[in-house]
Amino acid sequence: MGLTEGQIKHLIDGCRKNDRQCQRQLYDWMYGYAVSVCTRYASEFTQVDDLVLDGFMRVFKNIEQFNLAQYSLNSASFKGWAKKVLINNCINYNKKFSASNNTLDNQYENNSALEQEMETSVLNSISYKEIIELVMKLPPAYKTVFCLHVVDGFTHEEIAGILGINEGTSKSNLSKAKKHLQNLLNRKKGLNG
Repeated sequence: MGLTEGQIKHLIDGCRKNDRQCQRQLYDWMYGYAVSVCTRYASEFTQVDDLVLDGFMRVFKNIEQFNLAQYSLNSASFKGWAKKVLINNCINYNKKFSASNNTLDNQYENNSALEQEMETSVLNSISYKEIIELVMKLPPAYKTVFCLHVVDGFTHEEIAGILGINEGTSKSNLSKAKKHLQNLLNRKKGLNG
């Protein structure tokens, strides 16, 4: 459901005052969107609810940072701001709870022709739900970079800043994520074929 500027401003103002009714309305309005964002960064589907709830707590806690003078007051701009909060929450959650599995590689492998071929074959041959299921199987570092770059459109420079890594590591992890996805897809096709 789309909200008017006045409705969005009312919800933001109410959430800034810790008005439970406004928080509930914002939660109801943004829930499906938050689930779609958090699902991409979850390790398994059972983790999504925790990420969503924790993400909304962060949105409510940081809603003062949504500058009404800086941002356009519409659904897209508020959701864009909230998406960044949700993604950062997911990344921090994954760092906290899967630190042993979150090793980042430092070697960049430049196989751009192979990457393009894999990206095309992977993304054109399966549904969104199947992609998300396969992405959840990626090692955390690969999954995070893949989602930030391919799904959410961050540049490697931005990813490096968010994750505290260098651009080469981001590129390497993206390349390895695509290779890993291709292998998972090939196994899936082998089972179904």
